[in-house]
Amino acid sequence: MFRNISLGQYLPADSILHHLDPRTKTVAGLFFILAVFAAAFPLELFFIYLAGGLLLYLSRLRMIDFWPVFKPFLIIILITVIFQLLFIPGTPLFSFSILSISYEAVETAVTFTLRFVLLLFVVRLLTATTTPVALMDGLEQMLNPLRKLGLAVHELIMIMTISLRFIPMFIEEAERIRKAQLCRGADFRIGSLSSRLKNLFAWLLPLLRSSLQRAEDLSQAMEARAYQGGEGRTRLNILRLRGGDYAYLLSMAALLAAVLLV
Repeated sequence: MFRNISLGQYLPADSILHHLDPRTKTVAGLFFILAVFAAAFPLELFFIYLAGGLLLYLSRLRMIDFWPVFKPFLIIILITVIFQLLFIPGTPLFSFSILSISYEAVETAVTFTLRFVLLLFVVRLLTATTTPVALMDGLEQMLNPLRKLGLAVHELIMIMTISLRFIPMFIEEAERIRKAQLCRGADFRIGSLSSRLKNLFAWLLPLLRSSLQRAEDLSQAMEARAYQGGEGRTRLNILRLRGGDYAYLLSMAALLAAVLLV
């Protein structure tokens, strides 16, 4: 049930994108997302898909690596497309009895699907080519100016990092509890609604208790090590922008400028 859930895990590879600075990839990803929203259908979206294909090649990843991210959203895409086809008025393209599908509805549905796939792709590309620790370090340095406004940047990033670290353990614990419940005769798919809810609570409550226990253990460990936040802390890996970072940023900025100006 949980083994095949993909939450954007890092996929190690020796590629150009993997070696770029996480700040570069984050800002370039934002440029790419803005270009996706600004692109008109179909020509500009076609060129953005070409750019996405080039990024996939540079990352040395396979398209099959992105499928676990797309799969959970298929039902959302399908429902949205159906509503768009049925309820967007315009020039009739297909009519059958009381059912009428307009040209504008088809164009909107296709455009929505293409853009949604691109958004999922660029987010997955960022998380697949950047380790969670590197990504959080990059975000912390980008948000450092906000410390002057009183925002606890280091503590916020620390919470995000711990949350990402807990996800694999949370999934593993959930699968272990589910298997234990199945061994005891629980079935989450059959029975009345009340019985299924009862089995669900019998699964969720131990999971909640385990998660709270892990959080308590972690807080005690941090207190025992006299953790006092980010003041005076040094870094093992210092982030530095190189020539490839500037080239990548300029290419994504050029893509956004081309979409906006064409």
